[in-house]
Amino acid sequence: MKLTKRIFSGLLAAMMLFTTAFAVNDSATTTAANALMFALKPITGSAYDSTALQTDLAAAQKTISQRMQLEGLTGASAAVSGDVITVSIPKTATGSTAAYWAARLGDRRLCSVTDFLNHEWQFDRADFASAKATTENGAEAVEIDLTDSGKTKLTEAHNKVKAYLADSKNDAGKAQWLIFHWGTTTFRMLVDDSFSDSKLVIGGDSDPLRAGASKYMPQYLMLDPLPFALEQTAVPTTTEPTTPTTPTEPTTPTDPTTPSDPATTDFPDIDGHWAAASLRKGVELGLLKGINGKIMPNNSVKRSEAIVILNRALGAAQADSVSGLAASQQSAWYSADLGKAIHLGLITANDNRNFDTAATRAEAFVLMARAFAYDRAETAADELSSFTDTSSMTTEQKQAAAALISKGVVNGTSATKLSPSNKLTRAQFVTMIVRIAAATNADSAPTKLAGGTVLTNPSITLTGAVADGDWIFAAPTNEISLDSVSSSHRIVLKGEERAVLNATKQTSISTLAVDPAGTADVKMDNTSSVNTLVIAGKGGSVGYSGAVSNIEITASGRTIVLEGMTSDAITITGSNNTILLKGDADTVSVLRGSGNRITLSGTVGTMVLAGKNTTVDGTGKIGTVDTRMVGCTVTAKADHTIDNIDPGLDGVQITMTVPDKVKAGGSLTAKVSFSGVKEGVTCTAIWYQDGSAIKGCTNNSFELTNGKTSSHTSTFTFTKNMKTSTAIGFKLLYNNPSTGETEQVYAQKTVPIENYSAEWYAQRDAAAILKQVSSVYRGNYTTSYAANNDYSKTTKEVWINAKGYSSNTNYLVWINRAYQHVNVFTGSKGNWKLTKSFIVGTGASSTPTPVGVTTVSYKLKAGWTTGTYTVRPVVGFYPGTGYAFHSRLCYPGTDTEYDFSSGYPVSHGCVRMKHNDINWIYNNVPIGSTVVIY
Repeated sequence: MKLTKRIFSGLLAAMMLFTTAFAVNDSATTTAANALMFALKPITGSAYDSTALQTDLAAAQKTISQRMQLEGLTGASAAVSGDVITVSIPKTATGSTAAYWAARLGDRRLCSVTDFLNHEWQFDRADFASAKATTENGAEAVEIDLTDSGKTKLTEAHNKVKAYLADSKNDAGKAQWLIFHWGTTTFRMLVDDSFSDSKLVIGGDSDPLRAGASKYMPQYLMLDPLPFALEQTAVPTTTEPTTPTTPTEPTTPTDPTTPSDPATTDFPDIDGHWAAASLRKGVELGLLKGINGKIMPNNSVKRSEAIVILNRALGAAQADSVSGLAASQQSAWYSADLGKAIHLGLITANDNRNFDTAATRAEAFVLMARAFAYDRAETAADELSSFTDTSSMTTEQKQAAAALISKGVVNGTSATKLSPSNKLTRAQFVTMIVRIAAATNADSAPTKLAGGTVLTNPSITLTGAVADGDWIFAAPTNEISLDSVSSSHRIVLKGEERAVLNATKQTSISTLAVDPAGTADVKMDNTSSVNTLVIAGKGGSVGYSGAVSNIEITASGRTIVLEGMTSDAITITGSNNTILLKGDADTVSVLRGSGNRITLSGTVGTMVLAGKNTTVDGTGKIGTVDTRMVGCTVTAKADHTIDNIDPGLDGVQITMTVPDKVKAGGSLTAKVSFSGVKEGVTCTAIWYQDGSAIKGCTNNSFELTNGKTSSHTSTFTFTKNMKTSTAIGFKLLYNNPSTGETEQVYAQKTVPIENYSAEWYAQRDAAAILKQVSSVYRGNYTTSYAANNDYSKTTKEVWINAKGYSSNTNYLVWINRAYQHVNVFTGSKGNWKLTKSFIVGTGASSTPTPVGVTTVSYKLKAGWTTGTYTVRPVVGFYPGTGYAFHSRLCYPGTDTEYDFSSGYPVSHGCVRMKHNDINWIYNNVPIGSTVVIY
């Protein structure tokens, strides 16, 4: 295997690179109702000019915001407050503590390279040309290309190693490594014949990354470091609360049809926000108005707010009755906007949701797609294939998400997560709208339209215009004339009543989406054409006359008249439409939906009927009818008919039988039987447990018949903290050749698990753990071994208490040589609880730290200084000897470390610790405390 540069120390996966936590008092954390809030203060080490401090704080705030985006912390924010940075992270976006995030976000992440002789070369981000995901021998890796300055530094470091190796007197085994430092993490790099000075590769088959890590690491590597390290502190008392006490919308909303221009776009909570440009544009367009001088961009957008904003964007004025909604919604301040949304088809007339609660991302996708006619006939498989969390989404939510993703309107929260159930902030929602249309135009004859634009004049004429973005003809527009217009983007008709569009003089439209609240009539002269016509929405009639290549009908309940075309394909996925086809088409495919009626007066080459209860009649002619769904009737003349109806899993029911509970130490046998099978089919049968397929329990050739049974027995490893229930599921999958779709039927039941008592486990834990714990180091002499191998918290507490150790103070320290950890306990004999655990370096194999029981005997703040090193502070143990806890080796008279060795036996018998860790021992563990070395 060729190594460009091999990094062998333990890499955690991309977004989990740094886990070192600062020691922070609980009082430094403020937990709001819906968010973790904490502040970060700079560790500058010297006086700082106030102007320079604010400049660097602003730079740090930007970097922290970028880091939170990479972490997938939806709705999180960072803002400069005086001389600190206040951070807010929604609880829905994280399961970790404020101390955890303070440590991750506050690490400077400076980069440097050191050699065995402790020469150091500092690297800036300017030394990194690029970073990208790659593979090496089929394994994930990240490749970092260096700029000329970076190559120069690495070449110098490389030459130092080569010069050292050239001297036969030197120890080649020690010198053939360079150490790459990234923040508080170090990686060892092998210097061999394949070493390159121009790039490095992290990961690969010999040091694999966690699956998916290479998708995130390149972005992390290219972020700027913080201008200084940051540590957690208390949130300033002047910080505004995360959840405002004032409502986000006025009690009596103003008419949004023609929003007045706001007096200012200068809202204090916009400045420095990641979406500042979109928020200002939202204010400029009248989408956001602000309350008490604030926009509240990080507040979750409520369903009602989302609808109000969309109504403003579309210029909605007409409202339908809200009598079908819940009673509480009919009298709400936003009820008029709900009526407008019903009229425009954004919500249904009998929607039973509470609109005064936060909208999920999936709900926002649907609202956005309905508002701007992002309907399409194709499935969502391609765009959503990389996301692993879409199973809970409805078909419409998936279709909407896929359409918006394909147009760059929305993204996943990570490379594999769409997070459909997460809440959406006001800033995120407005950003989506601005990405579609960042301008409005109320002229009757616009002469210049830049990018995506919402047009609002009732009567509009465009002549010779070339679109460089989507044009949305909004609710007030009912007459449109296009002369010599060219659009390679989308043109959307959203009229409230009757929308009429006439196109002449070689007008060319890539995609025309027709989605009126009432009716629409589109006429193209014989010189003009549309590539793709999408007819969406519900109710009313739509007429189209003229040339068009492809037609997609996603609408339901409409009367649609199509004439004057010879189309390549007409695709229908809506339901209950009456379609009069007066033109010709090579293919007409009814792929989904039900109850459509197609009346032909032209000719169709091939007609595919995969939608239930489709009726085809008229005087036209069909070459071949391919019927793939039950309930279809064809009375129009056809040369050939093919019957491909397969009932598949339609009507199949699974009955599952399980015991009332699983007894302690017992197993679970589940049994399923089947009914409603119309025809015997060969399908895939899968047993599931707790949402995951059980390994070895998939049958791809399951012969499904009525009365057939299948059973599975699950066994359990009983542990003290095991789950108290398990969910057993059974799924049937069938690829129906009649529809080309995968059908599935799933049954699941949850069964309680009765566990053994705590006393039962305690009796068994101690004996096993006393045998398990060792004092012998068996690692590979890397820091990563200590980071990835250690006893569990429970094991440590059971062992220390089972041994019967006592202490003259309420602290007890255990130096574990096997895994190179110092464990600190608080409490008393028989009731010790683990408080802290630090990675350390104990005595080397030739000078080991002796096992035994001793006490903390003295403390020296100044530490020890020799001609070659300083270590401080020093906390002695084994009275009358030189054994002690102390820092790693620093340059004489300084706190600058030059030997970073830790996590493996390395010292002359003392215990080496990181600065923060030894200072904690010095400040907290009293003299006289028991120290156990084992």
